[in-house]
Amino acid sequence: MLYVFASFSKGEHFGLRLGGSGLGNLLFPWSRAVVFSKKHNIKRINSTWKTVKLGPILRGELDKRFYSDLFKEHEIGGLRKFFLLQLAKKIPEENADEALNDHSSMPKIIIFKGLENSFHPILKDHSIVKEELYKIILPQHKDAVKNFDNRGINVHIRMGDFTIPPNEDYLRKGKWNYRLPLRWYINVIENIRINAGKVIPVNIFSDGTDDDLADLLKLPLVKRQFLGSAISDMLALSRSQLLITSASTFSMWASYLGRPTVIWYPGVHRIKLYKESESFEGTLDYDEPIPDKLKNDVQRLFVN
Repeated sequence: MLYVFASFSKGEHFGLRLGGSGLGNLLFPWSRAVVFSKKHNIKRINSTWKTVKLGPILRGELDKRFYSDLFKEHEIGGLRKFFLLQLAKKIPEENADEALNDHSSMPKIIIFKGLENSFHPILKDHSIVKEELYKIILPQHKDAVKNFDNRGINVHIRMGDFTIPPNEDYLRKGKWNYRLPLRWYINVIENIRINAGKVIPVNIFSDGTDDDLADLLKLPLVKRQFLGSAISDMLALSRSQLLITSASTFSMWASYLGRPTVIWYPGVHRIKLYKESESFEGTLDYDEPIPDKLKNDVQRLFVN
């Protein structure tokens, strides 16, 4: 018998992990496992989402990132999961085709782990990934998004465990997991408002403190949002009309799931997630004129 499992870290067969990657990174092996399972009609073992992290607690973040009550998968769990992960033969993802042709009676598990080229393997599987993700999200997190007013500009600012880069050139060379300059966010918001000819409301989603975000929160019609969990915030960002991102996989997932008009800091936009015919998806620098496609989106979304 052949099974599929998205592995997040060691010790997960006990149902609890210690530390580990954030939600954006975890969704990569999970989504590849889901797509493979659906395409080949193979049973999947529930992933171990629940974790304990000290960092968010010590930093006093609103979201402690335990991921214990975000999802409910209806695949193989409990004692059966435990014994399969203990006893079955483990086959790495790169040998999946070989495993498909192995018809022996020994139980085997194809293990999906890591980022593995980020979105490249699932670029054409957007509908499968989105449908399956929505299936496992617990109702309270989807309900939290229903009442969120997504009209306006949504901004994701990752701080928390992200450090300040040595300089902006460092970011422009494609370095990730660093804080983006707050003045860039302010510049982009003001630029969009000027082109729209109105003060468009702005929602800030961030793990930073009010002091961290003070210069941005001083702007008119700017307010912070937290819908109660990481997945609720990700869904809200995915429903953006216009999304201004951080240099994080969390922002990438919001963009991938919802395909809104999206603006990236120069140098950190790693992969095109949309077709050219869809919404604007690109970078905008401080003094750069707004590209025509983005200008058209702004007019369509906020003026016409």
